[in-house]
Amino acid sequence: MCPNHAHIEVYEKRKLSALPRPFAQPEVSPYPVAPALPEGYEVRDGRLFQRGLDLMNIVETPVFVNGQLERPATPLYIRRLAALRDNYHSLKGWFEAAKRAVGYPGSLLVAYASKANPSQPVVRTLLQAGAAYECSSAFDVDIVRYAAARGWMDRARPILANGFKIPIYAKALFRLKAEGFQNVLPIFDDMEEVELFAASGVPFEVGLRSRTDSDSLNRFGLPPDDMASAAAQIAASGNLTLTTFHAMQTVSAGRGLQYQVALKHSLRKYAALRRQFPTLHRFNFGGGMPARTSGLDFADWWHSTLRLIMTVCAEEGIPAPDLMIETGRYMVQDHAAKLFRVVKTRMGEDGVPYYMIDGSIMSNFPDAWALGEAFTVLPVNNWDGEFVPARLAGLTCDHDDVYPTRKMEDIPLLLPANTDGLVVGFFDCGAYQETLGGRNGSKHCLLPEGGELILDEDGDEIGMEYDGPQVAGEVLGNLGYCA
Repeated sequence: MCPNHAHIEVYEKRKLSALPRPFAQPEVSPYPVAPALPEGYEVRDGRLFQRGLDLMNIVETPVFVNGQLERPATPLYIRRLAALRDNYHSLKGWFEAAKRAVGYPGSLLVAYASKANPSQPVVRTLLQAGAAYECSSAFDVDIVRYAAARGWMDRARPILANGFKIPIYAKALFRLKAEGFQNVLPIFDDMEEVELFAASGVPFEVGLRSRTDSDSLNRFGLPPDDMASAAAQIAASGNLTLTTFHAMQTVSAGRGLQYQVALKHSLRKYAALRRQFPTLHRFNFGGGMPARTSGLDFADWWHSTLRLIMTVCAEEGIPAPDLMIETGRYMVQDHAAKLFRVVKTRMGEDGVPYYMIDGSIMSNFPDAWALGEAFTVLPVNNWDGEFVPARLAGLTCDHDDVYPTRKMEDIPLLLPANTDGLVVGFFDCGAYQETLGGRNGSKHCLLPEGGELILDEDGDEIGMEYDGPQVAGEVLGNLGYCA
């Protein structure tokens, strides 16, 4: 039972041409202090467009809420499912182009790391696009079963099982294999996991996660001596076959030479193990792929990375491996936005105003105030007037409910001086916020979650699905105030 989704309304598909479209040439703001626009954003007639979508038009278009035609309330969470499909197919396409260009002999498997955003629309879209699934816990395995039952994937789809496999998680994987899921790939993090799966008698192809040499404390993966011991135990088990080496780079793929050095080190570890255990033929990059908005030239990255792998493997006298990559942030970060209305202003002691939004920054962006994660923040309307420095603040009674947060450099945003009807958007916020902050729960100061609008663009049509905001009964019911 999903009580918070009882009031979902499904729209008819509308022609995209029915929505206002951008003009041929962008409007130039007369105010030099207006914020610069990232790629994919444009201002038309004082309104912000993202990838051709008039965001203010979305806010102003009436929707059905509990059978009544209303404007969508803010806060409003917007998902664009087409962005997810584009991210998946682009990553595969860049690899295939680089593979042809450099003559790389191996294949690529792209797995969605569900921990980044395990919500149903996201998982459904990426599985239907063809992604493998990377899970991290026993409940995550239930999502696999749910997806297969609804036809989003078949039982031959690769399932990468990362995370610490305590008994409840291991039993869920045994059950999944017994139900006919053919390609469940447990990736072991310690010797206890190897022993548990070897004792089960259940046949699995398996992987080993290699501990990265770094100056920081690291609780993940197996050190070199344990890697060899684990591989020998797997070979002697009779039911397990070692096929996959899971690297654990501690730096993002966007870190250039630093990442290449770490990757070369992991490849040499892979080569040493491959010479001893020839069933090993897959190299898993692990995570670390930055978002599309990071500025990384992904096509060039694949070219240089494949060349590096081929060079190291030739030096080591082993064949170039098939490749796996687990990616969450890259896949989902740029698919979502959250829109808020400015409901009042308060002047700060330093003369910079706080624009107070109809929601909470703490609740919606826990990684911003806890970790200093920054987002693209832009006004959705009122671009045709003067801009001034300003900060954003939520409605909670907490001094941390501000943006820029206290974990960030205190450089005020540039926002319209005219706050009448002003809507402000946080963009590139589709990764980790939901899992860190939770969805459909009861939040700080009992501020309700806003509605969610799912857009699915296909050619010249757009499908819409709207789930209205939380109501008091949902928020209070979570806390035990049940009628």
